[in-house]
Amino acid sequence: MDRKTIFVIVFFVISLAVLFMYHGGDPVPGSSKYHLPEPRDVEINGVNFSVSWGFLEDKNSSNIASYDNILNHKVLKERRTFHQNDILLLDICVYDYGENIDINLLNDGTYQYKSINGVEGIFKNETATTSSGFVKNTHPRYYFNYVKDGKIVMIQCDKLNTIDEIVSK
Repeated sequence: MDRKTIFVIVFFVISLAVLFMYHGGDPVPGSSKYHLPEPRDVEINGVNFSVSWGFLEDKNSSNIASYDNILNHKVLKERRTFHQNDILLLDICVYDYGENIDINLLNDGTYQYKSINGVEGIFKNETATTSSGFVKNTHPRYYFNYVKDGKIVMIQCDKLNTIDEIVSK
């Protein structure tokens, strides 16, 4: 055999090995950085949510509970933050107010009343600017706040259809 034939055979074998190593990774979605996680249910301060496909939970997000003041009451607050990539955000915060509260008290005049999936609350959207490395991105950010079982639920997300999927009675 001449050198050219040996080179072609070695190149072909190495290419096959690289191809099998690349595709031979974990075939289960959600278990590696190349596969986004499946939809899943999460509980935040006693309220259940179904987080959409593709959202990765921030490492420091789970099990963070602290006390905060809201409407002159000291309440237990639990917050979870998720990202789909370096830019798109989903943030859910639940305050355990302990009694039913009028959602109108949370409206600072920038919110409008809206019903999502039969849940009455207040809604607004603003322009958010985020950056990933050197790339800056301007996009809408949506906020929906409502009361459920004496708890104030505040959701903010960069995709309105994600809020539609999460909010349920």
